[in-house]
Amino acid sequence: MKLDKHHYFYLFAGFLFLGIVSIKLLSDGMFLDGLLYADISRNMAQGIGSFWKPHLSNCLFSEFYEHPPLAFGLQSLGFRLFGDSIYVERIYSLFTFIVVGYLIVLIWGKLTDDLKNGWIPLIFWIVVNNVTWAATNNMLENTMSIFVCLSMLCYLNSFDTKPIIWVILSGLSLTLALLTKGPFCLYIWGVPFFMWIFLRKKNFLQMIIDSLILIACTLIPIVLLYVFIPDAQYNIQHYLDYQVMGSIKSVVTVNSRFTIIGKFLENIITSLIIGIIVIVVGRKKAVDKHLFIENKNTALMLIVTVLSGVLPIMVSMKQRDFYILTVYPFFAIAWAYYLYPLIKLGIDRISLESKGFKIFKRICFGIIIISIGITISRINKVSRDFQMIHDTKAVISIVGKNNTINICPSMFTYWSLHGYFSRYGNVSLEANETNKCKYYLSNNDCNKEILTENYDLVPIKTMDYKLYCLKNSKISAKSK
Repeated sequence: MKLDKHHYFYLFAGFLFLGIVSIKLLSDGMFLDGLLYADISRNMAQGIGSFWKPHLSNCLFSEFYEHPPLAFGLQSLGFRLFGDSIYVERIYSLFTFIVVGYLIVLIWGKLTDDLKNGWIPLIFWIVVNNVTWAATNNMLENTMSIFVCLSMLCYLNSFDTKPIIWVILSGLSLTLALLTKGPFCLYIWGVPFFMWIFLRKKNFLQMIIDSLILIACTLIPIVLLYVFIPDAQYNIQHYLDYQVMGSIKSVVTVNSRFTIIGKFLENIITSLIIGIIVIVVGRKKAVDKHLFIENKNTALMLIVTVLSGVLPIMVSMKQRDFYILTVYPFFAIAWAYYLYPLIKLGIDRISLESKGFKIFKRICFGIIIISIGITISRINKVSRDFQMIHDTKAVISIVGKNNTINICPSMFTYWSLHGYFSRYGNVSLEANETNKCKYYLSNNDCNKEILTENYDLVPIKTMDYKLYCLKNSKISAKSK
């Protein structure tokens, strides 16, 4: 099959993304949150815990209500299908980004009627720092981004045929987003109003009706779950009381409410620079000035939508930059849409037979080979927490899977340690020393008399931690 220009640009965008994430995508080690989410999903697939009562370990979050459960349930399907492999959560995370990328192209097609150039917003999206980071770290926002983008696409479809049905589907998509990571998705409620302000494609009354339907169809399924399913009610209530209200009232992770704005600007800086270069080149080539304002209103509508997803985070002093991950597809579309007349003018002038495009094709194939090669070469490698992972696997080889071991109380807040022991062997870490287990895990900072009096050191090769066994206990044959 002969490839056209747009095929090469899509290949470039797709494999550039793979190249950026290739070093960490299939290697071991993961950001704490994504690690815990993988633990919970794997447990759910194995019948440990349930959809409305997710389970992390016996000693930490035996019932996990820190986040809604939909992403865990979806990822657990991967474990049911493909078994207990660390690659399940990584492929699942990559898959969510493939789906979001596809939805970005579809949204772009609705706005421009030009699917061939859907790679333009993809480029602006994948160079956002947090996007590629999240793809390798199994964040809940990865899944939520699917439903948020789907909600936007459904609402855009309401301008064509069967408008009420598409608005209802838009609201139901937000229900799924809510059940994935809570209220961070609700800025989409403002889209009917923003589109009325900037585009006036629907009249004021229709905008009000759309808004009411959108809100109602988002919340009614949540209310029905709350009323008719007791476990769902407990899950939702606990999440609202401790996570949502607790974050607003008491949790502090930043020094300023404006931190989230700084993080947003920091993440989009590469996209901004690329766009500014396009504008400068356009001005130098004396491009018709109307091209700089042709798509202004739609771009502004999308930018205001983006800001409505960023600014409300300032209500809480608990802020993390990945909380706003779902706004970046719309930022990418907005920026690409504004620059689209300039970029399209340049693309139309490119000849498939030109020397420059032939060089670009070679670059594409080079990126494909390099990105696939690096991704494969990183299998069975460790990208972070090397020593902790090494020691965890060594200890599990002695204590066995599906067990509980004691740890020094001062180590209880080593959250990643809990995560890795759960992930690799479903081993729980008990810090309450009155609940004696056969094995005790310690480190150099926790050499208590209890260890020398009641335990024998187990001779295994660890880097940071020491494993002890109760005196007069038989150590498994693996330790000999």
